[in-house]
Amino acid sequence: MAMAMKRQGAVMAISSSASTLLGFHSQRSQTEKGMICCLHTSTISRSRSRSGRQKYQKGCSLTNIEDALFSFNHMIHKHPLPCIVEFDKLLSALVRIKHYGTVLSLSKRIELLRIERDVFHFNILINCFSRLQRVDFAFSVLGKIIKLGFEPDAVTFSSLINGLCFEDKFARAMEFFDEMVASGYQPNLHTYNTIIKGFCKIGKTTVAVGLLKKMDKAGGRPDIVIYNTIIDGLCKDRLVSEAFDIFSEIKGKGVRPDVFTYSILMHGLCNSDQKEEASALFNEMMSLNIMPDVVTFNILVDKLCKEGMLSEAQGIIKIMIEKGVEPNYATYNSLMNGYCLQNKVFEARMVFDAMITKGCMPNVVSYNILINGYCKAQRIDEARELFDEMSFRGLIPNTFNYNTLISGLCQAGRHCEARELFKDMQAQGCSPDLVTCTILLDSLCKLGYLDNALRLFRAMQDSCLKPNLVTYDILIRAMYKSGNLKTARELFMECTFNGLQPNARVSTAIINGLCREDLIDEAYKAFRKMEEDGCPPDVCSYNVIV
Repeated sequence: MAMAMKRQGAVMAISSSASTLLGFHSQRSQTEKGMICCLHTSTISRSRSRSGRQKYQKGCSLTNIEDALFSFNHMIHKHPLPCIVEFDKLLSALVRIKHYGTVLSLSKRIELLRIERDVFHFNILINCFSRLQRVDFAFSVLGKIIKLGFEPDAVTFSSLINGLCFEDKFARAMEFFDEMVASGYQPNLHTYNTIIKGFCKIGKTTVAVGLLKKMDKAGGRPDIVIYNTIIDGLCKDRLVSEAFDIFSEIKGKGVRPDVFTYSILMHGLCNSDQKEEASALFNEMMSLNIMPDVVTFNILVDKLCKEGMLSEAQGIIKIMIEKGVEPNYATYNSLMNGYCLQNKVFEARMVFDAMITKGCMPNVVSYNILINGYCKAQRIDEARELFDEMSFRGLIPNTFNYNTLISGLCQAGRHCEARELFKDMQAQGCSPDLVTCTILLDSLCKLGYLDNALRLFRAMQDSCLKPNLVTYDILIRAMYKSGNLKTARELFMECTFNGLQPNARVSTAIINGLCREDLIDEAYKAFRKMEEDGCPPDVCSYNVIV
């Protein structure tokens, strides 16, 4: 009993600490707080046997909300009413189909029917509030668990930590995790995986590795899911060597790597330009009878295509098909992109057509790759036909599709068509981005419509599309070439004031303009400032100043 009272006090401390962290406090009266310890003595009689709970968990397999509501209404009209176990099976089924709000609503009706609830039921509610990103309400449920004399379990804490991570409150999640461990609650694998995944997500992989070591010291046995999470985080941080250290540790501990482990490592190696090592890892995987999936094959195909090794990529696809793994749109997209990078748009189109013939429908990325290929090959009419075809296939062109074709039209000198396409883009509800506006700005500058270009530039500044260095570069050089040195200099100063570092090309244009105006001293100062600002003058800069 003393141990139980101690753990109950620890739970209250955790709940209070977490509430403070979240900026809200429990409103329980002192009398209610006093009742908690008394209520705890009835916890054992209220709790359900583990085997009974497992038996009921297997039941409900509803797949739609209508069936679930029908079953619930049927249950509440039974006499006597079913026990909470039956209702929990139904609520769990609703959680699986992500109807979290419905679960909370039905739980309220269960409460009004005075059906006795248990920790398993409250854990469902905590999970729902967490998924809805209302972790404050989830902690209120924890308070209710304590008030009713129940003892939270590892699932309770995992769900709360999950809720904090869903809301990107990772520091608070870690603090709550430490409180949980300090109070004698042993986190389960899911708890560790949740918080490790959270830290990897925000790039704090070293913290995640520290947690892994802490888990080892506590006698926990990380599974392959946790190891994969860590390896993925390290690879994304370009720490491939450290990822392989974890990989060696896995094998040393007798934990069998799976297809995801190998896929993650191969992707990390490919991103680090280590395709030979990636191929060796692929061969190791095959020798261990770990069957590569479509993702694994696609990683190799994509890397080989980007390296221009198209025949080798075709060889991997052949092995892929022989192993019974069907290429998907990502496989075909990689191959098309590889051909387009080599200006082999005819071969890329053959892949596109073969993709459709084999029943793999192209997506917006597939179309964008081929549209871009046609534009680079100056086959604008075919690019436009392909763009129009998207609508017939039920695909809605996105910003990338519009940008690709608008850029192609501008580069081909078809500026009027580009502006018409821009208007169509807006009419279709597709929002232009910084790239779209920069393409149009460049088009206006090349046509000599500098007043219009400057108006577009100011409109960008007034919106959420803040000009970047490329945008300033285009406009400054256009102003300089037109002889409008005053505006060019103003834009140059504005650029540096906004925290952007002009490149050598922009600075040289300004220096050249100053020299033409016989402002040699100012030109020399601008030249020296390039070095001071960390932008070393290039050959053109020296030629101008000399």
